[in-house]
Amino acid sequence: MATNNVDKMSRSSSWHRQSSQNLSSNEICWLFYLPSEILEIITDFLSVKDINSLSQTCQTFYTFLNDNDFWTYRIYRYFPQSIAQRYTIDLFKKPTIIQTYNEICSTGFINVRTNSEFDILAINSATHYNDEAIEKSHTKMYVSKEDFLNQVEFYQYKKPNNYLKISFMKLIYFYLIDRKRYAAVDMDVVHRNEHYLVEKDDIDSLTGRIIHLQSVCWLELTGRFEHKIMPGKYEVSWRMKGDLHGIRISGETEFIVVPQHGKLLNYKISEDDFNNLVLEHENHWFIVKMGQIIIYEPSIILVAIRNWNNPDWKHGLSWDCIELTIVP
Repeated sequence: MATNNVDKMSRSSSWHRQSSQNLSSNEICWLFYLPSEILEIITDFLSVKDINSLSQTCQTFYTFLNDNDFWTYRIYRYFPQSIAQRYTIDLFKKPTIIQTYNEICSTGFINVRTNSEFDILAINSATHYNDEAIEKSHTKMYVSKEDFLNQVEFYQYKKPNNYLKISFMKLIYFYLIDRKRYAAVDMDVVHRNEHYLVEKDDIDSLTGRIIHLQSVCWLELTGRFEHKIMPGKYEVSWRMKGDLHGIRISGETEFIVVPQHGKLLNYKISEDDFNNLVLEHENHWFIVKMGQIIIYEPSIILVAIRNWNNPDWKHGLSWDCIELTIVP
């Protein structure tokens, strides 16, 4: 605690010295005489856009608002302790991995495409990232700071060309607030045409266009997130809606997410489950939270919706997007 107080005093003194150096005698701004901790609290009332604007007003604010300490403060201020600790400290500690032999495990999928890239990666995930294998190998989430800098990409924001000159914790903060969405229309859709699975504009879509299941017996959507996803635990949710005049999707529909280096998720929804969701939400969009994936290294993420084991014709459902949300 004493060390923290010394650090804070040092930061405040440094802030005051720098502020004074940037001001002439007739240009006194009392904001510059406030302790840095007070200024951090004041910025709690500012949006990210406001902070960016403030940083462009003078060199002093630019330096203060682009410092690692400032963005570390915001991470701990706006995220649960476990997430803040993971992304500021723990994630970058290289673990000791124990090499183990793991017998090949089944994915447990109902609908399988033998030797497809998707199913091969799923078998690898089921084999090396099940609970027993993780415990034996002592696998931990890890990425080096260098790899994070070079591999991190954003879905809502454009990665700056000068990212190597930007505060590392600022990049971490923007990764945490970034919405990691993947639109259904960007997936490979079997039987996508004007008769079976139809691409449509939708005014209430979060992505602009949707995939509507008009009528099909073989249901398959497959794709991958545009950018690699950093290590962490993520809640998986799909946004969808049913037709008001009725929905029919026989059997179980599998919603699968497979990380390259992590634990896969296979969430099954029955026809009764779909009917109950549509009964509750009518023809409005709803979100189904499907569980969590755990990623141990920067990973490509494969996604699929599958239902072809049951040959009955299916109709009456629309998909907007899948989203990954960081959770404690």
